[in-house]
Amino acid sequence: MNATPSPRGWPWGLVALGLSVLAWSSLLIAVVAFAASFRPPGDGDNGVQAMQWWVLGALVTMALSFVGSLVAMVLAWRRQRGPIWAGIAGALLVMLVSLVLIVIGSSWG
Repeated sequence: MNATPSPRGWPWGLVALGLSVLAWSSLLIAVVAFAASFRPPGDGDNGVQAMQWWVLGALVTMALSFVGSLVAMVLAWRRQRGPIWAGIAGALLVMLVSLVLIVIGSSWG
C-alpha cells in the first residue's frame, strides 16, 4: 500500500504560491537581518559578522524557493492542477524580480 500520494495529484498551483510567499518572506528576513547589523560608528564590523549567516541563509532560501516555485508553476500549468494559483505565484515572482532589479539599478546610477 502506497502511504504517500503520488506527485501527479499534488496541488501544484498552491505549492507554487506557497514557495513564492516563502521567497518574499525570505527577502523580508534578509532585509531585517541586514538592517539589524548596523551599529554606531566606531564599533567595527561585529554586527555585520554576527548577522551575515542570517542574511546568507535568507538569500539562499529565497533563491531555492524562487526556483522551486518556477518548477511548481510549470507543473501546475501542464497538469492543470491549480493554474490560477500558479498565475498568482508568477505575478508575485515577477514583482519580486522587479523590486530587486529596481534596487540594484538605483544603486548603480
